[in-house]
Amino acid sequence: MQIIINGFISGLTISTLALAFAVVYVPTRVFHVAIGGIYAAIPFIALACLGLGLHLSLAIVVAVAAGVLLSILCEGLNHYPLEQRGAPVAVHLISSLGIYIVIVQVIALVWGDDVRALRTRIDGIVEAGNIVLTHAQVITVIVSLVLLISFYLWLQYTRLGLHFRALANNPREFVLRGYNVRRFRLLAFGMSGVLCAGTALVVSYDIGFDPHVGFAVLLQAVVAVIIGGRDSFFGPILGGALLGLIRSNVVWFLSARWETAITFLVLVVLLHVRPRGLLGKQAGIEAAQ
Repeated sequence: MQIIINGFISGLTISTLALAFAVVYVPTRVFHVAIGGIYAAIPFIALACLGLGLHLSLAIVVAVAAGVLLSILCEGLNHYPLEQRGAPVAVHLISSLGIYIVIVQVIALVWGDDVRALRTRIDGIVEAGNIVLTHAQVITVIVSLVLLISFYLWLQYTRLGLHFRALANNPREFVLRGYNVRRFRLLAFGMSGVLCAGTALVVSYDIGFDPHVGFAVLLQAVVAVIIGGRDSFFGPILGGALLGLIRSNVVWFLSARWETAITFLVLVVLLHVRPRGLLGKQAGIEAAQ
């Protein structure tokens, strides 16, 4: 049971970051690779705020706001101008990768390559029968669930969420009906920043962080999106949960060194069985409607 719980918690963080990627990719078809750099930058910004004497809650607000701003700037200064010029998907991918590299290098220049930690004391534990959780894990569960549930409630039960789904399902008709696509693209990148920042803060509080951590977690998120269904907002949750459980069992029964290899082995197998992902068929029906 402890393995399953650990996998569930890991899956929540993967799912949240996968949703941060999907919330941009599904409506815009932009590979927002730069969120790997934003993910790496957020805890350093929070740590800098704490170093200036700001209260933890205010440092979190500033860090999340910085994540939103950085993500929106990726759209405003890079992807939207490229979109206006008719740039292909590959150009968006390469340019976003370039932004990721620049962010990581700036972090390394300013703060160095050392591993840092937001938590300054030994973490407490919560015991429930044979299950043991750290306080950081409990915080991770709460924050991840709040972010995921809030997004899906907004997506399903608000008018703005309805318009956002319409953009994802049929961008051309969305434009023909006179809706402001620029506004919704900025909204997508802003929400991506919130989801990315929330995940980065809880994970860094739990296990620490360094400038190069973003790419590894980004790969996990992308794999989760592909496994769950790359045309669905719900696919990342399923893909992330599955990936978290698999990776937790790999660490327990084999070794942490096998995590990445097994992750991509699962991806290859599922792509042969379900090329569109686990929710690919459902996403296709929704798009057709």
